[in-house]
Amino acid sequence: MTKKQLYPLKFKSIPKERVWGGDRFGASVGESWEISGFEDESSDISNGYLEDNALYDIIETYMGDIVGDDIYKCFGNEFPLLIKTLDIQDKLSVQVHPDDETAYDRHNSYGKSEAWYVLDAREDSVIYMGFNKDMDPNEFYRRCKEGNVEECLNCYHPKKGDFFYIEPGTIHSAGKGLVIVEIAQICDVTYRLYDWGRENNPKTARQMHHELAFDCINYSKFDADANYIPASHRHEQHILTDNPYFKVTSLDLNDPLHIYTDKYESFILYYCINGEARIDEGVCTISEGEWVLIPAGYKDFILSPSQNGTKLLEVYIVKQEDEDSYIEDGCHHHHHDHDHE
Repeated sequence: MTKKQLYPLKFKSIPKERVWGGDRFGASVGESWEISGFEDESSDISNGYLEDNALYDIIETYMGDIVGDDIYKCFGNEFPLLIKTLDIQDKLSVQVHPDDETAYDRHNSYGKSEAWYVLDAREDSVIYMGFNKDMDPNEFYRRCKEGNVEECLNCYHPKKGDFFYIEPGTIHSAGKGLVIVEIAQICDVTYRLYDWGRENNPKTARQMHHELAFDCINYSKFDADANYIPASHRHEQHILTDNPYFKVTSLDLNDPLHIYTDKYESFILYYCINGEARIDEGVCTISEGEWVLIPAGYKDFILSPSQNGTKLLEVYIVKQEDEDSYIEDGCHHHHHDHDHE
């Protein structure tokens, strides 16, 4: 691959069938991986001269120019985030994700901090997030077996634009007529604890992971103030989460914005929620439902709305100054196993 000038990159999505899937992407697909950087399952570029090349291979060639130098030192050729769209028609299992340390010890993987941005919800849609009281592990285990988990979980009726940050250890689930953008660490390890009765039917039964999950769970009452931002509580440029793994900001793009890329020291992702945005005049258009990756080595640019009511998400990785950051954290290049999807 000869190194030419880099440009904003778009991707071909990778469909995944799931038992809870709707038909937004084709029958029972459920999950669409919009940007994936696993070596064995890397997204292909869909625009420009790099079209049909895998993101993993492009990072191997361009290194820090794609992701940022510090991020490259840490993650190597793997893109550090996994971006999905979830089309949830039936309930997701009640599940939890491990943190970095546990995931590394058990699966040679990163942990999974993730965020959910609600794109669409019905009146009867639900998101279950964390315990509604401090929980006793034995009681929770018993409830999983008896099938009455729901009573101890917070139940939200999400609206379009609601945002949840899901720390490792937070029990969660969702159901019925929901479309969600999921932004997560590059990890696909999920521990299922309860599957709404599907686990009792041989046709629908999936493996449960009680033994693996129980020491990963945060049993204290869910902190909604820190981890839930309803759509109604936001202003034009609102930081939705600034956690050690990624920063997500919602932008109501009413006027052109000058983006100084070198201030970020990271790639920048933009997702178009509503309307349409342009990067410089004619370089690239981001339409509703599209992601674009701005390489770390790309020049300054103007981000401007093509129409009123344009809303974007901006996602990038903030360099952490403290010793718990991904930089200090050994940055072991992991080899993933996908045993626990």
